[in-house]
Amino acid sequence: MDVRTGISGYFKESFLSDLKAGFITAIVALPLAIAFAIASGVEPVMGLYTAVIAGILVSATGGSRYSITGPTGAMTVIILSTLNSYGIEGLLLAGFLAGIFQILFGLFKLGKVVKYIPLPVISGFTSGIGAIILIGQIPNALGMVIPAKEYAWETVVAIIENISAANTTALLICVATIVLLLYLPGILSKVKYLNSLPASIVALILSVLAIYYMKIDIPLVGSIPTGLPSIQMIDLNPQLVLTVLPAALTIALLGTIEALLCAVVCDGMTNTKHDSNRELMGQGLGNIVLPFFSGIPCTAAIARSAVNIREGAKTQVSGIIHALILFTILLFFGPIAAFIPKAYLAGVLILVSVRMINITEFKTIMHISKMDTTVLIATFVLTVLTDLVFAVQMGMFLAIILLFIRLTNVIDIQTMENYDKSTGINATIFSHPYLEKNVSVYTLNGPFFFGAMNVFESKINEHINISRPHIILRMRYVPFIDTTGLERLRSFISMAKKKNQRVYLTSIQPEVMRRMKNDEDLMELIEKQHVHIFEHTQDALEYVKEQSGN
Repeated sequence: MDVRTGISGYFKESFLSDLKAGFITAIVALPLAIAFAIASGVEPVMGLYTAVIAGILVSATGGSRYSITGPTGAMTVIILSTLNSYGIEGLLLAGFLAGIFQILFGLFKLGKVVKYIPLPVISGFTSGIGAIILIGQIPNALGMVIPAKEYAWETVVAIIENISAANTTALLICVATIVLLLYLPGILSKVKYLNSLPASIVALILSVLAIYYMKIDIPLVGSIPTGLPSIQMIDLNPQLVLTVLPAALTIALLGTIEALLCAVVCDGMTNTKHDSNRELMGQGLGNIVLPFFSGIPCTAAIARSAVNIREGAKTQVSGIIHALILFTILLFFGPIAAFIPKAYLAGVLILVSVRMINITEFKTIMHISKMDTTVLIATFVLTVLTDLVFAVQMGMFLAIILLFIRLTNVIDIQTMENYDKSTGINATIFSHPYLEKNVSVYTLNGPFFFGAMNVFESKINEHINISRPHIILRMRYVPFIDTTGLERLRSFISMAKKKNQRVYLTSIQPEVMRRMKNDEDLMELIEKQHVHIFEHTQDALEYVKEQSGN
């Protein structure tokens, strides 16, 4: 394709749509970038640096056409925790390492694997983050000046201790902001030329005007430096690297989950398909570069991406335009931030945090499964009350334990008496006196692995009729066998031999057969004990009849 034709075609067909979408998205992103930076415990301008740089880099290199990347609510809590634990140098290093992890995820094509993290863990963790943000914004909503705390319960204690310093005016601005964000979109949608105007920017303008003209004395954001920062090196001290590694991995996982979830949402809204591994590498590139420009860890933002789509974005260029508009605002309008009340930002973040707590998802999980409910509640409580890295680790650990329990309960052994005696293999067995008295058929169901061995032992002891000389193990429904399962099969064959019983294996799945053939000891035992393997159980029954001479 001719490059000039492609460029001219883009400007003719898509540029105006991307320009409009990028502009509106930037207006929506502006207060959020500042608010998320303050909630993360860093300077407000760092949120704008992140939105500008990540917006350009990830939109240009990522695998999702419509995703908008920048600071997000989900990231604020882990950023604040990392900042409190390791300082600004540790935070920047953790973001850099998280970017490396994400690029490795993409290179090793782990984009789809991350999607298998259980919903109760994701829901509990996300809702827990929402609760922490909500608690953390109460001081700003009340006009209090309280340093950011590492744990939510510490913030609650500080609020109680300083409740006398609560400012009614700040609370009114916070409440008014929430009301405007909830109800103004519906009103604006009915006005022809204002239906695309974000409610957040209207609330911001009203708040700034109130502060400027009424001289209200409440905590403010403060002036934001204009322009981009100079390039700075990060501290690659080996000891610090090892120290922040767990936090970096948590940032990478959280950013990965949110980015891929955002891409899926965008696909659903536009009937497109994203490249998950390319998206991870784009996100990783953004996080690697950001620390050199005083940027905090970033990921794709579902709300801003949805705005981008609703406003008619056609290509990734809309994301770049959104970042360039934010850069323009940063260059010329930074001093206006001196009049932005923190109570306004608190209102924005409180609404964001409440939406992160998905009550419907909670009800669904709690209705479906008690085990999943346990993981959900445990992850939520640990997220709110403890360190986020620990909360994710424990949530995954609980999910693995519960998966283990479920898999052990899947293994089952059914005897021929469980089936209709007039059909299938039972018709053959019960129509022949010798087979009926001398053959036992046991159908194994489920993965034959170390976790299921206790169940197997108990079922065998419960069902095996040791008086019958012929035992057929029907393995059609065994999808997987591990080393422990192979050892247990060897043991079973040896035990049967001591009791003068013959074992027959039938209907073995190809993957299970491959693993069995790789076990030289098992194959040697099968050959030595004259264990026969048949493709069909009927073939084994015919063989027994022939050997019996009846």
